[in-house]
Amino acid sequence: MGNVFSERVRRLNSKHGKTYQEMAADCDFMRSVTWWNKVRWEEIEDPPKPALFPYLAKALEVPERRVAEMVAEQWCGVRPDDKVPERLRSLLLILRGVHTEDLPLIEQMADALSLKRTAQQDALQLAKEVVALDPSEEALAMVAAYDRDA
Repeated sequence: MGNVFSERVRRLNSKHGKTYQEMAADCDFMRSVTWWNKVRWEEIEDPPKPALFPYLAKALEVPERRVAEMVAEQWCGVRPDDKVPERLRSLLLILRGVHTEDLPLIEQMADALSLKRTAQQDALQLAKEVVALDPSEEALAMVAAYDRDA
């Protein structure tokens, strides 16, 4: 089990520049700046109460259900039964709100991105095979370029 709640706070703070002050303000100061800092460093032992989930959801920029899942996983060691990877859970919760008529467009976009990823991986593999046959600087540079994109 991971510390997914703390990881979300860390990610918002370090990668998206959201301060603990902003998190505290977003949850109407139901949790203090110090609390957010301690969560980030995994120094909070007791889980937040369910009554706080709507406020925490706003601060963490995720749906309330995701807050409940993160709290259950981090503090109770319980994960949802599904096998959905962590990186896709928030996306799935967002997609539940998409109108049915828009789903084909989202499927097309996801399919196009998946095909792009597969093509990048195939190009990298071919570049590595070229290097095996011709380990020139040009071939190595090609592998490095494809590896960066894959």
